[in-house]
Amino acid sequence: MSIVRKIVIGYIFFVFIPVVTFGYYYYVQIYGNLTQQFVESRQKILEQAKANMKADLTRIESVHRLLQYNPYVTDYLGGVYGSDAESIYAYNRYISPIMTQSLFANPEIESLRIYKTKKQALRITDRFLDRSSLDAQGKKIASSLKPGQGGWIVQDPGAQEPRLAFYQNIYNPEFTEIVGLLELRIGGSLMQKFYKAIGIEGDWEALLIPFGEDTASGMDEETLKLLGGSDNKPYFINRKTIVNQLSFEELGVRVVVIGKVDVVFHAIKRKEMILISTVIVFLAALSLAYYVLASTITKRILRLARHMRNLDDNNMRPYISKHDSPNRQDEIGFLIMTYNSMIQRMDELINNVHRAELRNKEAAYKVLQAQIKPHFLYNTLETIRMLAESNNDKEVADISFWFGKLMRYSLSSKEDHTVLAQEIETVIFYLKIHKMRLRNRLSYELDIDVDADRIDCPRFMLQPLIENSIVHGAAATLRPVHIRLHAYETAEEVRISISDSGAGIPEDKLSRLRSLLMGDSDNYSSRETEGGGVGLINVSERVKSFFGGASRLVLDSEQGIGTCLTIIITKGAAVNDETIDCR
Repeated sequence: MSIVRKIVIGYIFFVFIPVVTFGYYYYVQIYGNLTQQFVESRQKILEQAKANMKADLTRIESVHRLLQYNPYVTDYLGGVYGSDAESIYAYNRYISPIMTQSLFANPEIESLRIYKTKKQALRITDRFLDRSSLDAQGKKIASSLKPGQGGWIVQDPGAQEPRLAFYQNIYNPEFTEIVGLLELRIGGSLMQKFYKAIGIEGDWEALLIPFGEDTASGMDEETLKLLGGSDNKPYFINRKTIVNQLSFEELGVRVVVIGKVDVVFHAIKRKEMILISTVIVFLAALSLAYYVLASTITKRILRLARHMRNLDDNNMRPYISKHDSPNRQDEIGFLIMTYNSMIQRMDELINNVHRAELRNKEAAYKVLQAQIKPHFLYNTLETIRMLAESNNDKEVADISFWFGKLMRYSLSSKEDHTVLAQEIETVIFYLKIHKMRLRNRLSYELDIDVDADRIDCPRFMLQPLIENSIVHGAAATLRPVHIRLHAYETAEEVRISISDSGAGIPEDKLSRLRSLLMGDSDNYSSRETEGGGVGLINVSERVKSFFGGASRLVLDSEQGIGTCLTIIITKGAAVNDETIDCR
């Protein structure tokens, strides 16, 4: 067998077949991983949507507590009012506003009815009906209700937007007798919201299967087969169908989400044949090029072999070929030596060039990454703000704007110092964000009696102090807390005080913090700062380093009354006297 055939056969068995086999295996693995990751992500979305739905159901169920613990409702249902006039007055004055408020706070509720058990309770409007007018479905669930528990039913599981109903008994104030049955009928908007959250659109389909049933309308045979053999797995997939499911105990149904693999991975399927064809053509072209290259190389070896066969005692001419340089004593040896030298040189050049390219690419990537991260964050926050404004959600728009300002201030500047006016502006944004979170528990005021635009200061000098007042002042107590930022000046110094009406600092901890702020390094340890104080010490050191002189941070606190942090800036010792000498 010629050497060319050996090279071709070796290429087929050791290169072509392994590459094609590995490529196919790798493609199958990648495809399987993609589908697995997709169904797992869909399952997480389904579980999150269920959690959100349970929160909505709990919110709607709270209407029962509002009615159960209202004495006017229980007295009315218990027949306490002796005349119709008293009943009508109690309804109009106390009961109807509560029901109206419940409907307003829960727009998903289409109707609110109470089926009374006592005949002496006056029937007013269609909100108070006799227990006998309850339909068969309501009577069935009412008979199964346990004390203190309600029940949900899905009225039409096969509908496009199923409607829900909630039932729970209302007891007298002593909880010894049932005086009514609360019925809340929920429109299809709640389930539509749930379907939207789990991504039911296009070719995706959601089915609600009541507990105890194995089928639902609109379910094909293939899906029935998958559901029947799933062993209650949360999700499963074959070559055609994707199924995610979970049990919704509150509604007594199993939620099944069905999608087609071809629809989900249509882009991959369309390009699958193109990809395979391209690989085959490319591999064939490489095979042909390899064969041509190998045959060209072997020609010289074959010519040398023919020359060696013709050698004898009478024919000792050296091998001379027009393809090789003349006067070579050992062509094959020289070829091997040259080839080895070339390979070694090529390896060095390739490695050097490759390393240089990697370094250049890494440097360019880091530069690009440093530009993209903050810009992407700003653009994302601006997008959130615009979407919130378009949806008339002012609170989300405001907090996105304030947070974007804080991030831009934190990430954009490369300088370690700024002006006091900018620090105060950043603190305002920070306070607004926490005000949005704490609501009425937090109030603040700013009293700036200095020319803040002319006072240089280190960046993030005030924010840690404001954060300390919020975390250890406002967030540590349930009563309202007021924070005041006051900046004023005297002939010798500028004072910036931040006070809060929070819980204050215990005397022993206050003594340790004051000692640390005074520069007592012997008391400084990790145990001293585990409960707070690192931010105060950092601000104190930065104030002393930046302003010099007797500039310092002073801490005053009284437990139960509040805390006051004061930054004292000595004018004469400032880095730039003109920036502190405000007029």
